[in-house]
Amino acid sequence: MTFTIGIPVHNGARYLRSALNSAISQLRPADEILVIDDASTDGTAELLQSGEYQKKIRLLQNAAPTGFVDAWNRVIEHSASDFVAILHQDDLLDPHYLQHIESALNLFPHARHFYVGYTVIDHEGKELHTSPLPHSSNPILFPGKEYAHRYLKGVLANAHIHRCPGVMTERKLLLEKCSYRKEAGLIADDDFFLRVGEFTDVVGISRPLSSFRIHRDSATGRLASLSHKLSEDYTFQTRYYRSHQSILDDADVRLIEAQAIRFINSYLLESVLREDSRAIGEAKKLRADFEGMLPGYFRQRSAIMMNAIWRMVDRTLPGSVVLSALSRGMSLFLWLKKTLLPQRTEQ
Repeated sequence: MTFTIGIPVHNGARYLRSALNSAISQLRPADEILVIDDASTDGTAELLQSGEYQKKIRLLQNAAPTGFVDAWNRVIEHSASDFVAILHQDDLLDPHYLQHIESALNLFPHARHFYVGYTVIDHEGKELHTSPLPHSSNPILFPGKEYAHRYLKGVLANAHIHRCPGVMTERKLLLEKCSYRKEAGLIADDDFFLRVGEFTDVVGISRPLSSFRIHRDSATGRLASLSHKLSEDYTFQTRYYRSHQSILDDADVRLIEAQAIRFINSYLLESVLREDSRAIGEAKKLRADFEGMLPGYFRQRSAIMMNAIWRMVDRTLPGSVVLSALSRGMSLFLWLKKTLLPQRTEQ
C-alpha cells in the first residue's frame, strides 16, 4: 500500500517548516507529500518553492482561498496513493508514525481507517497533555459503531481519543463513500469521524504519534465568537441526525442535540453581556431553527436560569434599559461566582 501525507496550508509560514520536516522525516518514508497552498500571502509560497523543499514535496496552489475543508478534499482528489493522512500546517507527526500505520494495515488488511494517539503542544512546542491513557503501540480493531461512540464520548468530555493529525484513511473510501463536508463547518473533522465507521472497521493505536498544536493564530483562535460557530455547526449536526439513519444510538444523537443547546445558550449569554442586539437576534434564530426540529425540547433541556434569561430577552426591545440592566446583572453574577466560589484546578 502507498501513503500520502497531505498538508493544506493558508498563511502558515510560522509553523509550516516544522510540519513539513515531520512528514519528510518519517522512518517509513511517505510515498508522497502533497501540499495545497490555499492562496497564502505571508511567505508560505516562497518557503514551499525554495530549494529546501522543492524536490521533497508536490505542490499545488489555489488561485484564491477556498477554505480548509475544500483544501482537505483537494488533497484527497489529487493524491496518488492508496491511503491519505491530513496534516495541518501547525501540527506534527512522530517519525515512527507511518511505520506503525503500515504495520497495523498489514495486521488488519480489511480496515480502511486508522488513527493514533496525540500530544497537545503550545506555540513553542511545549507538551501540555496527551490523549487518554493507557498508551500502547498495539493496534486494536474496533467495529465502526463502537469507534463512533468512543469518539463522540471523547469529544464531549474534552478527552478526544484522537485528533485530526495522525488519521489515515483509504482514498477510495474518501472519494466514493464518505468525504469531508464543508457544511459541517468548524467540526468537519468530527463530522467525518462520526460517519466513517458506517463503511469500515477502524484500527486505533493509542500511543501518541502525532502532535496537535494550540495557539492564538489558529482558525478557532481567530474567531469572533467560537460559541456562535459551534452553535451553527451542532445545529447542522442535529438536523442531519434527525433526518438520516446512522450508526449512532439514540442516546448519542441526544448528546449531539445537547451540544447544540449548550452553544446556542452560550452565544446568547455572550451577546447579552455585550449588549449586542444583532447577535441576540442571531441566537434567537438558532433557537427557532432548533425548536423547528424538536418542539419544546430546547426549553426542556435548558437550565431554569437560562430559560428565565430567554424570557427576558424575548420581551425586551433592542437597546432598551432592560437589556442593559440584564447585562450588568449577569456581569455582577459572574464576578461574584468567580470571586466567592472555589476555582477548579486542572489536573
